Amino acid sequence: MVSFLLPDLSTTFLVAAIVPLIIGFIVGIIVRSALKIGIALAVLVILLIAVGIISPNQVLTPLLSFVKSGSSLTTYAQRVAGYLPYSSLTFLIGLAIGLLKG
Repeated sequence: MVSFLLPDLSTTFLVAAIVPLIIGFIVGIIVRSALKIGIALAVLVILLIAVGIISPNQVLTPLLSFVKSGSSLTTYAQRVAGYLPYSSLTFLIGLAIGLLKG
């Protein structure tokens, strides 16, 4: 028979469980907001191209230059990602809640 030990409900345990939950929730809200803004911008660009106000070349040129400079941004993104406790279950739960409800 396997017995499970309940965790101690000390302040340290509660802080270690709640802080990643809150961080995950905030990151989820930020990601959801960024996706909403990205979709709105894509729809706006498609409408502007369909109406003829801008050409596809005017959109693709800056986008391709941004993608080419993306390799210099990877070190910064890796450094920021190193601060997130993405291996924590409570972080993932907070992230899911932030993405779904935020």
